[in-house]
Amino acid sequence: MFRSLEARFIIFLVLILTLAIGISSYVHLKIQYNQFMDITREKLKGIADTVEKSIRTSMEEGKSKDVKKIIKAVGGIPEIEKIRIFSKRGMILVSSIPEEVGTMIDKHDMDMFHQRKFSTVYDIKNLSQPIFSIIKPVLNEPVCFPCHGSNLNDVNGILDVEVSMRDIHDRISTVRRFMITSALITLLALVLSILFLLSRLVNRPIQDLIKTMRKAERGDLTARVVPDDTLELEELGRNFNAMISRLEKAQQDLKDLHEQQMERVDRFATIGELAAGIAHEIKNPIAGIGGAIQIMLQDLTQDDPRREIFDEILNQIDRIDRDVKDLLSYARTTEPEFADRDINRVINQSIFLLQDRAAQQNVDVVTHCDEKIPKVNVDEKQIQQVLVNLGLNAIQAMPQGGVLMYTSKMRKTDNNKELVEIQVKDTGKGIPSEHMSKIFVPFFTTHHTGTGLGLPISKKIVQQHKGRIEVKTTQDKGTCFTILLPLNRDGSRG
Repeated sequence: MFRSLEARFIIFLVLILTLAIGISSYVHLKIQYNQFMDITREKLKGIADTVEKSIRTSMEEGKSKDVKKIIKAVGGIPEIEKIRIFSKRGMILVSSIPEEVGTMIDKHDMDMFHQRKFSTVYDIKNLSQPIFSIIKPVLNEPVCFPCHGSNLNDVNGILDVEVSMRDIHDRISTVRRFMITSALITLLALVLSILFLLSRLVNRPIQDLIKTMRKAERGDLTARVVPDDTLELEELGRNFNAMISRLEKAQQDLKDLHEQQMERVDRFATIGELAAGIAHEIKNPIAGIGGAIQIMLQDLTQDDPRREIFDEILNQIDRIDRDVKDLLSYARTTEPEFADRDINRVINQSIFLLQDRAAQQNVDVVTHCDEKIPKVNVDEKQIQQVLVNLGLNAIQAMPQGGVLMYTSKMRKTDNNKELVEIQVKDTGKGIPSEHMSKIFVPFFTTHHTGTGLGLPISKKIVQQHKGRIEVKTTQDKGTCFTILLPLNRDGSRG
């Protein structure tokens, strides 16, 4: 569920909006609360200043008894919780609540007095309800000297005014409920609006694209995406349609190529069957002709000039016999006989068979073989046939002489499978680029004495060993054939 893009988008959207609206609401509530507190603080200070001035006026006029009336009158205001005057030692002298006169003030107000925080508003958290309290000292001034002595600025008493916070908290609670409700409605409206836009502008086009992709995955390459009017999705749909068109064309090209290859395979199969039949028909008469020529040679003296002609006839018969054998070898599927063999020994045996031919054309044969290669599961005779055939082709490519090099080593593939790599490299003129695509095609040859079956037979043998053969050539620098064989037919090490 949470793996879909839509679900993840909704979750992150709700979290972000909730966080943003929550922070905004909290800041707004805090501002509202501070505003209410500032109003209450100013109002409380105004009341305290008014009470103090009234008390001073009464004292100046010698009407000290009016102080209690002032305190009682101010204490009757609905917003005032209590108002009182207490001494420096904490005893309540006058109060809007008569029952607490003569008792001691609470420790909090006394501590504030001793800390000389006279003009500060304090939020006292009572069990019943929070209140605002301001403590204001009534200082001794010259007009007070007759009653309180002549110590200037001495504290004659402390005025304590407390205001109930019930009204403020009710207002804050109302604002909080309103803001929470508004935030939830806003959040819901934003989420629904964005989901509608997401479904309309993004989700629906993407679902159409997914459906089209599934059709293409099932093989229907005629499926196309209807371009959306959104710029990005229109570009995506256009690119997808272009990709499907290329795939459709590639599939058609592959189908045409497959049909061509099947026709070619069928044609080669027919040619192979005909060639095998013809080869059998040719082999026996050729063998008879060769035997007859040898009998005729026995009747000729060593200095008879006809002997040279008969020898040339026998050489041509041998060449025809080899060509017929190659033709039969390609036309007839021979199952390899696998056994664990030392591949370096197979290479050396192949070189031994080539040495005389190489020496006749001034070709030096060198080897660079890794002695640590383990035994390889191959048909020794068939691999030797491949190596000899590649060596003969290399020698023919160096009519003026050169170097024929055989190398062997271990090689790792991209998926860490180990292969045996055998290279047959010459220093000849290289293979023309126009011939590279045809060198493994049966009967293609550039030599008038060849059948064009050597490389196709070699490739067929290597493929039967679950390997592959590669070729690289450089004009006027030579050609390198690389044979890659698994250690075992399943590609494992052993």
